[in-house]
Amino acid sequence: MTYLPVLFGYHASNLGNSHVPLSLCKYWDESGRTVTLTVPSKELSISWPWLKTAMEGLKKNLVYRFGGSHEPQRLVEQLFLKNEKKTPIVYIWAGLSPEIFEAFHELGSRIIIERINCHRHTAKESIETASNLWNIPIENTITEKSIAIENRKLELADAIFCPSPMVLQSMLENNIAPDKLLSTSYGWAPERFPNLNPDTRNATKPVFLFAGTICLRKGIPLLLEAWKRAALDAELVLCGSIAPEIHQHLPQFQNIRNIRHVAYTRDIGTLYRNADIFVFPSLEEGGPMVTYEAMAHGLPPLVTDMGAGAIVENGKSGTILPNADPDAWAQAMTLMAQNAVLRREIGIVAQERAKKFTWKQVAEQRAQLLEARYPELWNQQEKP
Repeated sequence: MTYLPVLFGYHASNLGNSHVPLSLCKYWDESGRTVTLTVPSKELSISWPWLKTAMEGLKKNLVYRFGGSHEPQRLVEQLFLKNEKKTPIVYIWAGLSPEIFEAFHELGSRIIIERINCHRHTAKESIETASNLWNIPIENTITEKSIAIENRKLELADAIFCPSPMVLQSMLENNIAPDKLLSTSYGWAPERFPNLNPDTRNATKPVFLFAGTICLRKGIPLLLEAWKRAALDAELVLCGSIAPEIHQHLPQFQNIRNIRHVAYTRDIGTLYRNADIFVFPSLEEGGPMVTYEAMAHGLPPLVTDMGAGAIVENGKSGTILPNADPDAWAQAMTLMAQNAVLRREIGIVAQERAKKFTWKQVAEQRAQLLEARYPELWNQQEKP
């Protein structure tokens, strides 16, 4: 087999989740491992010969305007099935329809799945537990039907990429066969951050940074309660959009002392460079790229086990804290705020650790996993 076809069901912007398959395919191609990546559409600025789109130009504009939310996914699945129906191995991302998995299973293809988050049953329980703990009602969109659909996809899969230890653990807890699971990580792109020097910070007060959706799932109620209890002479910067449940049930959070909200930025690097400590108390994740990026900037991370991804080593390159103990978080934040030497020492270790998780290295690790499992993959260097 000369190449690996990859299917991703969303617009390729090179931001958010689309950054992952684009990065992996880029480095696989550069290493001589031929791939194709099929997406519904892409930004005009993105152009690689291995990147295929279902829509461009006028068609793209019309479909996104009039076609309904599921039409881009339907079109890209249709194109992928047409082009790859004779391919023995396909790599399909989460979030695509069960029909595309069934179609390739019936064709006899071996299916590789990317798990961008924990198993849905685990995620559902995490959200419900937090909702009860913090008395914040939330509309949980994870239904028993969606869990059943996910279990069927995982049943059809031949291999499952798990981008963090917690994702892998969630698969085992939900009785997914261990021999299907490929333990890996996510990564970060050095080219996005040409200025990584942590010594440029001139703040008179320590700055704590959170980056991500400001929501229950990301542990925001825990973080805010810990911040209030710590009562530090420091600043907490929350970067991200505010979820409805936070708007409705914690509308006063921006009035808490020393909190600054940044709704959105395309220049997250500036926030990393101007921060001293990274905080990420997430309750459910796949592989939080913000943790990797923050550590690359020399920020000591305070995280939950979910927020740690595959990169944080507790007590060495960061601190892993409980996901329901605001006192533990307050104590850890106080220690970091009051001890500049300690946070600098941990930050140096964190930055060195991050150097092992660039996308180039992650792509190589994943390629080796695939080649060990599928010796016939990439055994000839011919273009598809």
